[in-house]
Formats: sequence, C-alpha cells, structure tokens
Amino acid sequence: MPAGFTVLKFRRIQVLVLALATSPLASAQEPWPISRRGELGVRYWLSTGETKISHNAQGVDPTLGNPTSVLVYGNLDAHVLELFGRQNFRNNLFLKAAAGVGGINRGYFDDEDYRAGQVKFSDTTSSMRDGRIGYGMIDVGHQWVLREGAISLGVFGGFSQWNEEYHAYGAEDHLGFIGGDIDNSINVISNKVRWRALRVGFSGQFVFGRARLGVDVAAVPYAKFYNEDSHHLRAQPVGSSPFALGPVPNIIDEGEGFGVQSDLELRYEIARRTELGVGLRYWYLKAREGTTDFTNFANGETPIVEFYTVRTGVTVSLRRTW
Repeated sequence: MPAGFTVLKFRRIQVLVLALATSPLASAQEPWPISRRGELGVRYWLSTGETKISHNAQGVDPTLGNPTSVLVYGNLDAHVLELFGRQNFRNNLFLKAAAGVGGINRGYFDDEDYRAGQVKFSDTTSSMRDGRIGYGMIDVGHQWVLREGAISLGVFGGFSQWNEEYHAYGAEDHLGFIGGDIDNSINVISNKVRWRALRVGFSGQFVFGRARLGVDVAAVPYAKFYNEDSHHLRAQPVGSSPFALGPVPNIIDEGEGFGVQSDLELRYEIARRTELGVGLRYWYLKAREGTTDFTNFANGETPIVEFYTVRTGVTVSLRRTW
C-alpha cells in the first residue's frame, strides 16, 4: 500500500476523533457543573403549626387571673405550594425570594379563662377547618465561593410577611360555663394573624458530586404582629348581655417580637441543571411585648402575656438552574 495513502488515512482518523471530541455527545460526558448563576423552582411544604395567645385583664378586673384568657390554635396541619428563585451576580451579590399559599385543613381551638389564683372557670374545645396560610420573603446578600464552587457561604438581610387564618367550629363545654356544647356546624371563632419581620441570616451550599446540601438560617431581630380575633357568637352590642363583645373583629392583638426562620435541604441533580430536593423547615416568631384590645370597650386594653406562632414540617422541591 502506498505510504502516502497510509498517511492520508491516519490524518482522516485524527480529524474524525477531533470531531467526536467536540460533538454534543462528547459534551454530555463532561463533568456536571458545580457553580450556579441562578435557579427557579417550586416547593411543596407539608407542615403543622400552632398559635398561642394569652393576656392579663387584672388591671380592668382584679378578680380575674393572670393570664386571664389563654387561646391555643393547635395541630394546624397545612399544605403549601411555593415558588422560589435566586440570582447570583458577578460581584458575589445575590438576590433570593419566595412566596407561598396554601390551606389549613384541620386542627383544634382551646379557650381557657381564669379567675384570681388561676382558678379555671371556663374551658372549651372547638374543631378547626377552612384555614389559609400565605407568606412571602425577599433577601439580598453577599457570598464567598470556595473550592471552585464546591462550597459557597453567604450572609443576607431581608424582609418577610407571614399570614395565617383560622376558623373554629362548634364547642365542647368542659366546665359547663357556656351552658352546654355547641354544634360543629356553627362558626364560633375566626382568627387572622399577620407577622411582618426583618431577617438577618446565613446561607450555605455544599456540593458532593451531584448532591448538594443547602442551609438557610435567618434570625428575626424585629417583627411586628397584628391579630384579629372574632368571637362570632358574642358579636351582640356591648351591654346587651354579660358576654357581648360588640361587632367583629371584637379583639385586636398588636405588638413587637423576634424569632427564627430556618431551612435545611438535601438536593440531587436528577438531570442536567434539574434538581430534586427534600428538606426540613422551622419557623417561630414570638412576641416581646404587646397589647390585647377589646375594640368595643372604652377601657378594653390589656397587656399580652404570651403570643407566638410556630410552624414546622418537611419540604419537597424541584428546581431548574442555569
């Protein structure tokens, strides 16, 4: 075989190998990318929560206890669908945001009242349904990218709003104070709580091959809460009966507080630039100070003893990165 033909054939093989090496098929064999410029995704949050409110009315009536009334909205199971996103910028700044809405499908409401010496004179329990939850948050931060993107650590500050709404039906009268049980078809209590909070926190991401561990912990140094409590069966004009509270909402709670909002999530890259994640979430906001105002009474303002909202549960997310 002529030597020139052999050389020509060898060169053609070289060209073919080079073409294959630069083809889309070869590109698909490249290492999975570590760094991310941004992400957009959807998250499902299965959670349970509780809101507790108590106040001291001894300043209005010394024969009452401290706390005078303790209201607990508990075992508030909720399903939430959330949209979230993050954008990283060249100067190591980042912007992230999330918004979620959902329903609270069950729970209970317990209402206890005390005389001086903490002698309980009223205790009722109602069932919860038809509740709602909604929230949103936005943060701006700075990150440090280490080990070629395998580790990123950041700090951020931002704002969040968290709303929950509850409706209690019927009542089981444990002490006979209200004159017997109330049928579960009757809406006896509705409650709307809103927290607006400043967030300061830490975020981190740790890459292990195609797996990623994300951590997001925000301290809430300052929050304001506003709570509307509507006792529907006591909405008669003040003075018409010993139990009348006037038009709803007939009790307003307001004040300032603090707390924490944290997320831990393990993600796996199931396809190029597509990640499936599972995680844990814990939110807790608590009053530092506040007042309970019986809105239809001239001297109806009393100090809050305790007020908090807590929600915790598991999350499942699907995101697309770029």
